Amino acid sequence: MFLSCNNRSVSNYIDQKAITATGSTETKIDTSSWLKPSKGIRSILEDSRGDIWFGGTGFVAVYNAHLPDGEGSNFTYFNEEEGWCGKGASRIQEDENGIIWIQAGGALCSYDGNRFSSHALKPAESAREWESAANDLWFKKEIERFGETEGPPGVYRYHGGAFTFQAFPVPQSEDANQLYNWMTDVIKGQNGTIWFGTMEAVIGFNGESRAAEPAAFTLIGREEMGRKNNPQNMGIRAVYEDSKGQLWIGDNGVGVFLYQGDTTINFTQLHQLGPEDTDGNSLHRIFSIAEDDAGNMWFGTVYSGVWRFNSATGEWTNFTEKDGIRSDLIWTIYKTKQGELLFGGEDPGGVYRFNGISFDRLY
Repeated sequence: MFLSCNNRSVSNYIDQKAITATGSTETKIDTSSWLKPSKGIRSILEDSRGDIWFGGTGFVAVYNAHLPDGEGSNFTYFNEEEGWCGKGASRIQEDENGIIWIQAGGALCSYDGNRFSSHALKPAESAREWESAANDLWFKKEIERFGETEGPPGVYRYHGGAFTFQAFPVPQSEDANQLYNWMTDVIKGQNGTIWFGTMEAVIGFNGESRAAEPAAFTLIGREEMGRKNNPQNMGIRAVYEDSKGQLWIGDNGVGVFLYQGDTTINFTQLHQLGPEDTDGNSLHRIFSIAEDDAGNMWFGTVYSGVWRFNSATGEWTNFTEKDGIRSDLIWTIYKTKQGELLFGGEDPGGVYRFNGISFDRLY
């Protein structure tokens, strides 16, 4: 059955050393709104009711923020007994009818507020033409290895109550499914382009498909990123379009790239923040990217905390454990409807919020 934590108690407070402007002091931190211990948070969604969903390794939970004052600290945890079909969640989405969709690997479920339904994403013939619409949902094709029965790499489009597999326009090879395995959230750009970040390249679809005007694709890969002759594996883990329409790309191994339509800049190299440039934390293993309302860019890394770039001044700030970031890996940065950034971390699991100076664990 559902598990929930409703009321504050003495056990909801822990003693922790907090670094302040005056030094180290002993403080008591209220943990009543924290998620139960887990390995990490990989997906966050604020739904149309204002509730916040969290998915990670081994769990899915929802924070019931719409409840009346005094009752809003409730968490509901779902498990397989309720019909939930996975063991975690790598992506959570909501459709135009308020249905919540949860995907973990090859397992896909929808939740209508009362019950779960399981959906099979089976290999299918590719659509003749790529199509997209404003309210589409996109789901990952989960593969273990490339084979004749698995078909080409691509994504499932959910539209009008039906799933259609759409193949990526990439070369076929023995390891094509691994190279072009979709890894990021789908990004819907200001000009209508839909962006998918795969391990080997970022693929953009312009959203138009007509007989007289074939669909146009943009491919940002090794050559565009200046890595054509680099034997190091690609590992694109984050794609984000900022308020200026610029596309930011995060690679787990090389760093941050900025795509501006006709050029792709190695931003980490430009600012000399690679491991060969710094004595300590670096900006080369990127897993998440977001922009705040002030125009600052934020980057979540593995083992190097969170970085903030002030585009107005060109100043970089690195936030680490001493600033409240307890997790080794920041999988996701989610922007709420109120413009607040939520940083989902792993090892240990937790969700953080920037307070203007440092980070507090919020969930």
